[in-house]
Amino acid sequence: MGVVDGFIDFLERLGGKTIEVTEKPLRKIPQGKSVQERLRALKQLQKEIERESFEDEREKQMEEILEWRKKEIQSSFSDRLAEAVLRYFKGPITSLTNSLKGLDEDLYRANINTPKEKYVATMVVVSIFSAIFLMITGYLLYLPLDTTLLLGFLGFVGGFMYMRQYPRMVWRRRVTEVERALPYALRHMASLLSAGVGVAEAMLSVAKADYGPLSEEFELILMDMRTGSSFEEAMTKFEQKMGSESVSRVVKQMLRAVKFGGNLADIMYKMAEDFSFEYRMKLVEYVQKVNGISFIYMFLTIVMPTMFIVGVLAGSVMAQALIMPPSTIAVILLLAFPAISLIIINMIKKGEPR
Repeated sequence: MGVVDGFIDFLERLGGKTIEVTEKPLRKIPQGKSVQERLRALKQLQKEIERESFEDEREKQMEEILEWRKKEIQSSFSDRLAEAVLRYFKGPITSLTNSLKGLDEDLYRANINTPKEKYVATMVVVSIFSAIFLMITGYLLYLPLDTTLLLGFLGFVGGFMYMRQYPRMVWRRRVTEVERALPYALRHMASLLSAGVGVAEAMLSVAKADYGPLSEEFELILMDMRTGSSFEEAMTKFEQKMGSESVSRVVKQMLRAVKFGGNLADIMYKMAEDFSFEYRMKLVEYVQKVNGISFIYMFLTIVMPTMFIVGVLAGSVMAQALIMPPSTIAVILLLAFPAISLIIINMIKKGEPR
């Protein structure tokens, strides 16, 4: 009986709620004495309903605006500035983009997931800021107006050229990191293959591991295979994207082993040992070169500026006047010698073994 009473009580409550909900709209129906009073009440009720719907629509719009502002704030300042430039100067930016041949391929190889037009807008923004910075520097150094304008022009051209070469720099850096991680990734895959795991599963394990750009590239290979590409097509695409001799050797060996058969685990162990030995030999040669370049670097960055200042002072004392304008001295000390230092550092960095 207790169960039946509880069920009846539940039905009574459910019915009461249903009646209460259905009566709510009826309570709003005006109960005037005359037709005119009822019409006025209905008009008032219609205005209240329209006001409520307007407030709901306004709240929805405010939520959308807040969501858009949240996304806008989360994006970087450079991205927002590039989007603004692209929005207001879309025609010139598009024309400039079409004149830059090979930019889309460079962005693809550098794994920069940015549309070409937006990247070109970023190039223009960086060039403008570089020009403004150098012009302000020239103004603070009290340089002549023509020299300041020349510095601004050189800053614009230099910023544009740097941004144009930036994807290639990123691509070379990625290739270097991939080649460094290859021996470890090959040993990783070889150990899994020796345990009976398939090639795709071994590549997935490398993709989930922390091998930097190599893990990212393996993830892209697997994604291509999921979208319908064959193993050979995905690996060939990876080889062409990297443009590295070491990567090409690995890809060719893997494709040959998969196509004609062979112990791929032993092949990978052997390639890993070869890459490690080659890297050690290159590292020894690099250390020897750096020891020789370090002496030249210290001479050009420490001894040469000191000798330059002493020479200017000695010449000025003998001539009883400055033999060189202060602005020229400032430009040489603040720009020329640091530029020489950067060139030497870049040479050392480029000579670093992969």
